[in-house]
Amino acid sequence: MKTDDVVTSLAQAIDSVLAQQLIDEAVSIEETFSLRKWKYTELDGGRFAEVAARIVYASDSQNLSLKKGVDDCLKYVDNNQVSHSYPEPQGAIHLAKVIRAIYKLRSQRGAVHVSPTYTANELDSRFILESVRWVLAEILRVFGSFKPDDLAELVRSLSRFPQPLMRIYGETALLQSTTFTNEEEVLAHLLFADGGLQSRDLCAVIPKAPSGVRTAIAKLASGEVREIVKRGDKYLITDLGIARVEQKIAQER
Repeated sequence: MKTDDVVTSLAQAIDSVLAQQLIDEAVSIEETFSLRKWKYTELDGGRFAEVAARIVYASDSQNLSLKKGVDDCLKYVDNNQVSHSYPEPQGAIHLAKVIRAIYKLRSQRGAVHVSPTYTANELDSRFILESVRWVLAEILRVFGSFKPDDLAELVRSLSRFPQPLMRIYGETALLQSTTFTNEEEVLAHLLFADGGLQSRDLCAVIPKAPSGVRTAIAKLASGEVREIVKRGDKYLITDLGIARVEQKIAQER
């Protein structure tokens, strides 16, 4: 599923601006972590926490605010003296705790302020990354009408392509790298397409000789390789293919 589809689904239940910001910040933190930019991972985690807190607050209080601070948003969730409208009250309390942990770690461990004793590191950044993934999955579950079993794969799929490696121009996807082999490019497009592509579609979107693309398709679908599989008139990428192309994509980051 593409990020635009996720935003569209969320926007049916929450403010469209917050929905877009939530996905944008989630993708951003995935990209900065993959690039080992620990300071920016922590900073992006803080920005994500701000958006997530506003989403929870808006649902719980029925008051939309695009600027309200994290602490003010979460204090409402924790306040037993006010009415609460969040679909799962106990879930809102858990979300508040994790969102606050993300925000506090970002602001108190040196990512925001210069510290003589601390620099952003992988362990803190990984904690923030995994916490962001959990918060995102919870919000998608509650507001996006996604099945629980699909959430882990959905969250993971949002960050598979570092921008701007794969982009849509007009209605056609373009892999913006010239280092991929024919086979790797076929795998990349099938990973990006999500629902599979026909052989003619792959020949149309890959700017290389069609004969070479068809040869790559045949090899990838062969019994010896099995990195793609044909179902009906479309080719789908297998787990073996995903592992191979994600390794290649990681080299591009």
